[in-house]
Amino acid sequence: MSRIKAALDESRTLMLGAQILLGFQLQAPFQYAFDHLTPVEKVIEIIVLCIMVLVLGLLVFPSAHHRIVHQGHAAPGVEETVKWAMVATLLPFAVALGLVLYIAGIRVAGFATGVAAALAGTMLAVGAWYGLPLLQCRQQWEQPMPIAKETSIGAKVEHVLTEARVVLPGAQALLGFQLAIILTEGFERLPPSTKLVHGLALGLVAFSTILLMAPAAYHRLGYRGRDTEGFHEIASRLVLAATVFLALGLCADIHVVVGKIAQSNGLANLLASLSAALLLGLWYVLPLWHGRRRTREEQSKDPRPQSQASRAKPGSHNLPM
Repeated sequence: MSRIKAALDESRTLMLGAQILLGFQLQAPFQYAFDHLTPVEKVIEIIVLCIMVLVLGLLVFPSAHHRIVHQGHAAPGVEETVKWAMVATLLPFAVALGLVLYIAGIRVAGFATGVAAALAGTMLAVGAWYGLPLLQCRQQWEQPMPIAKETSIGAKVEHVLTEARVVLPGAQALLGFQLAIILTEGFERLPPSTKLVHGLALGLVAFSTILLMAPAAYHRLGYRGRDTEGFHEIASRLVLAATVFLALGLCADIHVVVGKIAQSNGLANLLASLSAALLLGLWYVLPLWHGRRRTREEQSKDPRPQSQASRAKPGSHNLPM
């Protein structure tokens, strides 16, 4: 297994853990007992929801960056991007886990239990996710990833299918929440306009899920499992397009959920807009900017004409949408 494939699989593992907490935060306001939470606990629920949006954005960022900046090539920077995205993800994830355990502990056995559960959960997570790896890093010398002049088409197809599997759990968690709350009493009490927003979000996430599943079906049924440049390009476009609809659908439902918790359209609009800016910025704006800067740097170092340099250095162009 290549180091990039292993890094993407590790991101997928984190996504599988994050989807549980994200799904819970989206469903909780529609449960009957949620109305019995104190105002402070409801604020904590909003904070955790915002943190999980950040976690989702950071987990998907390496895949979008790999597609747009490197066009699926096994460049040395890909593994480093996954590493630093993971470093940035785990701390807010640990904080969100501790806050959720705080509310759970209060519900189970009171305030003292909630505080103990929050501290224990956060400290154990930080220790396991940061402490143990730091101890291991001191004992081993890390070999840099070798620079590959050309990435095989088999490796590129493997990477794009893995990246679709990284994003898919986030979409399925959101889609499951969207379908589950339709039959709740809390959803019945929502204003008609809010129900329409949720319906729009449901359609966007369903379409995102379809796009994320399409590469696997297309590879098996259309190409009979053969790895070709044509399939790789189509699959890359499908994965990138799916993230747009996922971001829009998630932000629409953040508006619904925050409005339900805070009973404030202003706060709901603000957090939905900030979430959209964060996700689209991480998944598109930042990779596009990085890709263009990388292309300019390579062209300034290469005295050959631009067309020859682009053929000699795969992955130097942004993937056209």
